[in-house]
Amino acid sequence: MHKLFFCCLVALLPVFKCYTPQTVHPKPDTGKTFTTTHFNILFVPDLSNRVDPDRYKRPLNDVDILSIITSNLYPAILRFKRSEYQKDKLTIDFINKGLISQYKVNTDNLLIDFGRFANQLDRIHYITGNNGVSQTLSKDIYDMTTEFTRMNGLAVKQNVGADIWSYFHQGIDEKRVLAAENPIKYGNNSYVNTYRNLLILLTDGYIEAGIFNQGFDLSKNTINRFRKAFLKSGENNMQQFLEKNKQFQIKPVDNEYLKNLEVLVMETYDRSLSKDGAATVHPTDMEIIKLCWTYWLQQSNIKRFELHPYAASKDEAEKTILNFIGITKVK
Repeated sequence: MHKLFFCCLVALLPVFKCYTPQTVHPKPDTGKTFTTTHFNILFVPDLSNRVDPDRYKRPLNDVDILSIITSNLYPAILRFKRSEYQKDKLTIDFINKGLISQYKVNTDNLLIDFGRFANQLDRIHYITGNNGVSQTLSKDIYDMTTEFTRMNGLAVKQNVGADIWSYFHQGIDEKRVLAAENPIKYGNNSYVNTYRNLLILLTDGYIEAGIFNQGFDLSKNTINRFRKAFLKSGENNMQQFLEKNKQFQIKPVDNEYLKNLEVLVMETYDRSLSKDGAATVHPTDMEIIKLCWTYWLQQSNIKRFELHPYAASKDEAEKTILNFIGITKVK
């Protein structure tokens, strides 16, 4: 009888492990604090006129770039320095919230949340599609891609300006930037779940919505005025010229959540180049965009950021994204 009880107990141990309190991976009882970091990825396309392929020729469209992220969710992102209890999130967000109703968006399809499961076994079934579950990762990726493709198609025909300054000012809040969760006690140990908040922003670098010529935009007109004034000044250092001439600066954003946000700006586009890619003016639009954006994001206390021109291929875009996140592609 004792042997039977022992065999049953051993058989149930894996089950007990699966139902350990959520996100707790029990370790030796040492009285230490263990921290697990999850990814909170915001995918934010500006849906401005840059998405129109007839106006701006780009090797990739925004749907292609989204597919890079979704194809790397599992296992590359999900298993980075973790084997279970993942709470990663991928959300498609809007710079202009009015587009949600204008495009009749089903926002439920724009979120993939691995933290919603009560136990690891449910999470495994969701990822693998085993055990007859109806909601799976592959289905959610399909639904997200389908909804975003529809949105992107509408944006090509009905695009509006993207008010990026206001998005950083008011759109980045406690729902977008996730704070560390309260510690979970298990024995004498404490377990803390924290997040890396990553914003992947797709924009051409021209900020042409909202209030103009008051520090909330970086329009083509502003760039032209900056170039003309800089060349007329006879100075050689654009950085110093920008710092001395506030009328060309983008006003810093005062938002406490930005200090916990990492921003990858992709797909910046140089309108000052000729059709064959040759510079028509100096400094080019791209040089001015990088200068103004860098100064703006630094002054706004963004935790970390990178600025990249549009990618020449899917492989290049994937390398940019994975390097920014800090993970390696799983082959």
